[in-house]
Amino acid sequence: MTKIAIPSMNANGMESDVCAHFGSCEYFTIVDVQEKAIVGIEAVTNASPDGEHNCVAPSLVLKSHNVDTVLVLGIGGRPLISLVEKKIKVFAGAAGKVSDAVQDYNNGLLQELSTNGTCNCSHH
Repeated sequence: MTKIAIPSMNANGMESDVCAHFGSCEYFTIVDVQEKAIVGIEAVTNASPDGEHNCVAPSLVLKSHNVDTVLVLGIGGRPLISLVEKKIKVFAGAAGKVSDAVQDYNNGLLQELSTNGTCNCSHH
């Protein structure tokens, strides 16, 4: 089974919009996928364990939920490194609804990232 997290705008599961900014998303939708079939869905708040906002905090939240794959639109270098160091794979190109992102992942349409981050934000 693969445990996939997608940064989300709200807690509406598969109907949530993908949040374009990984670190500032309100929620992560965690989708359990087994042989391309969805076997579980959970919304988790993106709240830092220490109450501080920093670019490493989301990776701690995701690791605590045993996530092994993250689907993002884009991501900065420091959060990408933090995820990769925790053995969490990161795939870029996720857009639309969470359901669209999972379908694109299952169909091999998303690009796996190395530690050369990609971000659509102007402040990195």
